[in-house]
Amino acid sequence: MPFDGVVLSRLKKELTLELTEGKVERIYQPNQFEINLYIYKLGMTKKLIISANPSLPKIYITEKQKKNPEVAPNFCMILRKNLLGAKITNIYQEGLERIVKIEFETKNELGDIERKYIIFEMMGRHSNIFLVDSNNRIIDAIKRMSFENSPRTILPGAKYVLPPVLTKKNPLEVTFEEFSSFFENSNKSYENILIDNLSGISKQFVNEVMLHAQVFKESVEKNKVIKRIFESLKELLYCIVEKGEILPTLYTDKGNVVDFYVIDLKSYSNFSKRFFTSLNRCIDEYYSKKEEHTIFIEKKQYLQKIIEQNLKKLSQRYEQNLQKIDEAKNAELFKKYADLILANLYQLKPTSEDFIEVIDYYSEDLPQIKIPIEKDKDLKQNAERYYKLYNKLKKAEEYAKAEISEIETELEFLYSLEALLEKSVEMEDLLSVEEELEKEGYIKIQPDAKKNEKKKDSKKPNPHHFVSSDGFDIYVGRNNIQNDYLTLRFASSNDIWLHTQKIPGSHVIIRTNNRSVPDRTLLEAAHLAAYFSKAKNSTKVPVDYTYVKYVRKPPKSKPGFVIYENFKTIIVDSPTDIDDFKKVE
Repeated sequence: MPFDGVVLSRLKKELTLELTEGKVERIYQPNQFEINLYIYKLGMTKKLIISANPSLPKIYITEKQKKNPEVAPNFCMILRKNLLGAKITNIYQEGLERIVKIEFETKNELGDIERKYIIFEMMGRHSNIFLVDSNNRIIDAIKRMSFENSPRTILPGAKYVLPPVLTKKNPLEVTFEEFSSFFENSNKSYENILIDNLSGISKQFVNEVMLHAQVFKESVEKNKVIKRIFESLKELLYCIVEKGEILPTLYTDKGNVVDFYVIDLKSYSNFSKRFFTSLNRCIDEYYSKKEEHTIFIEKKQYLQKIIEQNLKKLSQRYEQNLQKIDEAKNAELFKKYADLILANLYQLKPTSEDFIEVIDYYSEDLPQIKIPIEKDKDLKQNAERYYKLYNKLKKAEEYAKAEISEIETELEFLYSLEALLEKSVEMEDLLSVEEELEKEGYIKIQPDAKKNEKKKDSKKPNPHHFVSSDGFDIYVGRNNIQNDYLTLRFASSNDIWLHTQKIPGSHVIIRTNNRSVPDRTLLEAAHLAAYFSKAKNSTKVPVDYTYVKYVRKPPKSKPGFVIYENFKTIIVDSPTDIDDFKKVE
């Protein structure tokens, strides 16, 4: 993400225009790295985000509103004490470095005007937010630091000094002689030499400089190449920083945000683009979409973990029950031993051995058979022991078989949710899966969430909706609750129902309106059934189809579970994506 000094120089101008003469109305600190300043100006309140997050430092005005934390951390309280009611008088940038200084005018206890500053250093993992007084003393910082032999101390009362790493040349001021010296005795690439020696420029900007200089089009001696790069650098900086010739651009790939920049980058020609008239709005859109994507990924991973944990538990129970059934194979042998002991009871003599030999009446040739016994019990007690073992194993087998049937139903249910989750591309898809997991007790509903349960229940199902090449409406369930809704309530008896054969996935409905369905539409619907199933990226996927009137749901069965008859099967390859399918939003 190239939030470099070039971008910051233009954003600073927008922030100055938007916020100068505005008053600080509210201050919040939503997490350990971020502060939100609500600035009131000309009848409007604007929310300025400043974040020293080590992996994503940022500053911009956002139109997106969130719930603010109820408890204010210490740094937030200090900001409120010093800046509430203060007026923003100016915003500065340190050269072309990623350092912003916001100047505030406020009054002390005696009513005298004072100046205070928020200094924001955007420096990766060393990013920080300072509150500094007019004497350049640190009032506090969002990250306090004090190390032995450190060139600067970040504690209240310490003098604020610029970071010691600021040794690079300002590209706006660098001369050609200085620029040429960077390349002397260096084996690095031109790009890395620029990044190592010039402040405020990112890899993306450097790539644009190189493309603009066209240094790779022909073989040119090094001095001429260096001059061409220098001229390209200066020309781009002049156009962007000095003249303000910008075109804020947001880059996306298959709907996901990739990057943004202050101009349209030639190096990003492979991505989809969206242009903005305001750099701040472009940045706001980027971070909003990025945050939405992050929340989406985290929610998806959370739901995957819930499903995987339950699948693991059920698989273990399944194996345990299979073992009980396997052990029950000895049950008939134990009953046979008991029967033979009682049949030969009055013919047997006491023995000191741990076995007895009797005639096996269950075999045609009546051979002798050895039966293990416990010597501390008489023969009748040994027979009773074998009967008890028989009854115990048979009951365990009966229970295990019933449990396996229930486990198989649950496994099928969870595998179907897993398949739906894998194909989820929108938050609505995830929420529908989460709702189903809650209803079936896999996720405990929090007390606050229970209040909204009726709202969830009353929400109208919103299945995927496609239109076939022949103009037929095709509907695909997002979860098992929607599968039931589509098949049992939404579809008419003469609509066509499709589902992957013995593979978890979505129910697919072709609306026929009592018309004959062409083979092309049937094939497209089968492809959708394969795509929205566990058989993703598979070949030769069997998809069953029949009329809805031949599909029914057994009593007390899990959501999405149905049985069907009078079906036919079509074999298709699962598509890797469905971009070519016409989707109705």
